[in-house]
Amino acid sequence: MRLMAPKGVGILMAAALALTAGCATTGGSAGAGDAPPAADAAPRKVSDRDLKAAIEKLWDSADDLDSRVRVEVRDGRALLTGRAANADERLLAVRLAWQVDGVAEVINEIGIGDESSLSDKATDAWITAQLRTRLMTDAEISSRNYTIETVNQTIYLMGRGRSSVELERVRNHARNIARVRQVVSHVQVPY
Repeated sequence: MRLMAPKGVGILMAAALALTAGCATTGGSAGAGDAPPAADAAPRKVSDRDLKAAIEKLWDSADDLDSRVRVEVRDGRALLTGRAANADERLLAVRLAWQVDGVAEVINEIGIGDESSLSDKATDAWITAQLRTRLMTDAEISSRNYTIETVNQTIYLMGRGRSSVELERVRNHARNIARVRQVVSHVQVPY
């Protein structure tokens, strides 16, 4: 059975869609010479990738700090890991991360002094790969919700767990990997 619209409705719908599309691209009926949005307008959401890049750029300009410390950003929360040469460098890394507009939280897990050898870094990469594989193959875990960073055999978890039960499964997987010293969770879980 074919439904027929009254004559002229199709033209009206097309005109309404065109008008709506025009408003969406120009921000309403404002012209190019109109004033910018009000200061109390909602802030533009900055992507986690852009926040990470901005932090790394600031670190790079600060005596190549980005070669010693790392950042992972999830939901505007910046997890700082790695090894700073001294306490002042650690403080500088945190201060620069906070300078990036859009960063909602800075989690400082930067150690002081370089204890990592090349084999330690290889072990860290192996641990991360092991945990990522375990999370991806566990049907009760949404692995894409978790960011994993391993430094000196300490696993740092960040992201959003679906439940405390799921987070505990993730922690158990992490604890049961050979050579893991510690598991530190910065995962947010709904209550």
